[in-house]
Amino acid sequence: MSTIDTAYALPQAGPLPAYTPALGIGNKPGPWGFWGSLGWGFFAIATGIFSVVLFVIGWMLTHGLRTVNFDDQVFAELSGIVILTAPLAVLAMAVKLRKFPLRNYFALNGFTHRHLVLGVASLVGLIVAFDAMEWLLGIDAGSKHVLETYRAAKAAGVLPLLWLSVVVVAPVTEELFFRGFLHRGWALSWLGVSGTVVLTSALWALLHQQYNAFGIVFIFVMGLVLGCMRQRSHSTLLPMVLHTINNLIATVAVTIQVEWLS
Repeated sequence: MSTIDTAYALPQAGPLPAYTPALGIGNKPGPWGFWGSLGWGFFAIATGIFSVVLFVIGWMLTHGLRTVNFDDQVFAELSGIVILTAPLAVLAMAVKLRKFPLRNYFALNGFTHRHLVLGVASLVGLIVAFDAMEWLLGIDAGSKHVLETYRAAKAAGVLPLLWLSVVVVAPVTEELFFRGFLHRGWALSWLGVSGTVVLTSALWALLHQQYNAFGIVFIFVMGLVLGCMRQRSHSTLLPMVLHTINNLIATVAVTIQVEWLS
């Protein structure tokens, strides 16, 4: 368990001063509260959007001022990486303003083999259950979108960028944002741990509008699993690993389908 989790979650020897999100314990600054975390989150998202605008301008300047083709897979993959990574600078600044070590605030702690096995088992069970429902009900949860994206990336020769974005960048940045920054601030607020897990899962699912309703429900439930494992293990690294495993499985599956089964 991290030193911050210890300070704010476990009973301490002797009397403790009253805790408030603004002051923490005694006069030690605590994590950002609900509204502070939400505000910094919006600021981080706005920074990501602004960074993409700058990226578009730079792209046009280096491509003869031509109008950007948003279907260009090189542009799409690079801009996706920009919008995912740029907000991290804002979140890091927010943490430093509260005088926290980044590792502690984002809960970048180790986790036990027991928690890893439990997390992987929960994730695999979720994937199998939703795949079974998708097959039985004849529902496409977003497979066509994934296949089209893979084929477009292959045709453009940017499959390495696709793998980097999906398997590495997205799991790391999204988990730092939702199960790292927001979870830290919201779990200690009036929202509580359960409310935090549900709300971060809902917001995370709503960001995936490229999928249909069934696919978004899957992402929401997966968010619940990731949030619970974050809380149980006191580590954001565990949901990062689980998120990476999920995206890796999906990418390998679509690779097999396109390269060998088509």
